[in-house]
Amino acid sequence: MRRSSFVELLVIAVCCLSIVACAKAPRNSAEQARIPAGEVVYVAPFTQPLNTSDLVTGTIPEKQGRVPADMLPELDRTLRNVLTGQTKRAYHWLFSRTPDTSRFHNSEQPQALPRWVEYGRRTGANLLLIPQILDWHERDGSNAGVTRAAHVRVEFFLLDVRRGLLVGRSAYEEEQVGLVDDLLNVATFIRRHGSWVTASVLAEDGMRKAVKDIGL
Repeated sequence: MRRSSFVELLVIAVCCLSIVACAKAPRNSAEQARIPAGEVVYVAPFTQPLNTSDLVTGTIPEKQGRVPADMLPELDRTLRNVLTGQTKRAYHWLFSRTPDTSRFHNSEQPQALPRWVEYGRRTGANLLLIPQILDWHERDGSNAGVTRAAHVRVEFFLLDVRRGLLVGRSAYEEEQVGLVDDLLNVATFIRRHGSWVTASVLAEDGMRKAVKDIGL
């Protein structure tokens, strides 16, 4: 076979795998809202649910990895950059206001949705974006190689405070694997320049997915 033909076939194969990779969305979910034009979206700071009463919905992962406390403000800044860079919507940032929703809780509320509704009302929000870290495992290693890859699960909820209803949701979970272990991730592998990335990079990918999923 001529070298040029081999290269052409290789390119076609990579493109096909890229298409399949883009279509693949394991362990992820989305629910898109219809946000009225001109509506201001209030954005809560990142939090991590540690028990059932902290959850908006869902379950706590087994062997849950804790996100370092000093990482949460960094994630808030990244989310601000993603939202302002990818959308033209108006936002009101609540990052300087720690969401102490515990005072809105009672024993009859097994999960935290009523608390977030009350928090939204106290802050004057009509629409409230709630970002949460469900699972966080930092890589052990460097860009070149790891003994344990990064693994995160991030979830985003859009809450209609006036009606007390969730009107949008996006969930993203990834544990990075090498190209040899999963040929279907070739597009992501190329985008990351073949590097082993940090948990914060995976979380940012989840933020970008949320923009599309929720319709921000």
